[in-house]
Amino acid sequence: MESRFLAGVFKLALAVVAVPAMADQPAGFAGTGNVEVAASLPAEAAGVVVTPAGRMFLTLPRVGANHALPSLVEVVGGKPVAFPDAATTLPSNKPYAEWIVSPLGLTLHGDTLWVLDEGKRAGIDGIPDGAAKIVGIDIPSRKIVKTIVFHQPFFRDTIQLNDLRFDPGHGAAGTIYISNNGYAKPDNSLIVVDVATGRMRELFRDQPETSPAPGFMTYVEGEPHAYSVDHPSMPQGGVNGIELSPDGKTLYWTIPTNPNYYSLPTAALSDFSLSEDALKKAVHFEGQTFSNGGIATDDAGALYFGDASRYAILKKDTHGGFSLVARDPRLIWPDGLYCRNGYLYVSIGQWQRLPGLHGGKDLRRPPYQVLRIRLK
Repeated sequence: MESRFLAGVFKLALAVVAVPAMADQPAGFAGTGNVEVAASLPAEAAGVVVTPAGRMFLTLPRVGANHALPSLVEVVGGKPVAFPDAATTLPSNKPYAEWIVSPLGLTLHGDTLWVLDEGKRAGIDGIPDGAAKIVGIDIPSRKIVKTIVFHQPFFRDTIQLNDLRFDPGHGAAGTIYISNNGYAKPDNSLIVVDVATGRMRELFRDQPETSPAPGFMTYVEGEPHAYSVDHPSMPQGGVNGIELSPDGKTLYWTIPTNPNYYSLPTAALSDFSLSEDALKKAVHFEGQTFSNGGIATDDAGALYFGDASRYAILKKDTHGGFSLVARDPRLIWPDGLYCRNGYLYVSIGQWQRLPGLHGGKDLRRPPYQVLRIRLK
């Protein structure tokens, strides 16, 4: 999901300037023809999950635009509807810990939605106490069953709570793993949270395994861009995509501005008694891939990556082979990915069109889409 470049563009994000429409399809583009629209929205979606019964839930963060729409929605009849209710998801004067301010990450375990609220809103400096948190919501009852707030000194305004996964196999009530993409230069890490106690630890801060690669370059909407701390021209940052293997034994993570990606056994990662040095020795280099946002896995254990540089979705099977899942001109920034019922759902970001990357011109344009791809 969106990256540390946003730290310098929040105040510009609300200023919309009329610009010529961008081409929908690159010249000579040949798509795979297997991509369809699952939802069209008035605001940009980030996290996406779909239940076995087909109910779709989305986070609508306020970090790119401080909108007045619900921040967490269910798509009902093609329309976004506040979930669990308007009082929890609309802007409020209540204490920040009591409403969902600006969520990015979203995951599902059983009947519980786990929401990661980064707490950052466009045009507002800092992240107020109580805004950054984890929220567990029971879907059938629409009740909040758990809230874990990130307080200082553990929490810093330079932490960007990006995405999360819930591991039911470790800890008395499970363990949550979080990617910190970072708002500062640099500030990247993994965060581990014990759900029962709220105990937290931060790992691998600004280490090569969570950080951008010096000299990294890629293509965004057909144009070349190089990683630059001081002069960003594309979304960039540290560890971003995060995913559990189907058996819950392995956590994978990717970095949008680093082709290397890694994994760690969850038995070690969830063990607060192990030192960081011991955990670093357990990190496994998985290889290289393109992954500008979230990642997903299917029931067989294959991994899926969004590759904005090629308007594509890639698959890595359990034997290590890569294949092309989809190619489509609408895959301008594959952000959140989620597999369910033989489909891959992909939220499409427009973070690369924010005004701070284009001389103050806001190149974003609605509707914002969630796409669906049938998997073979």
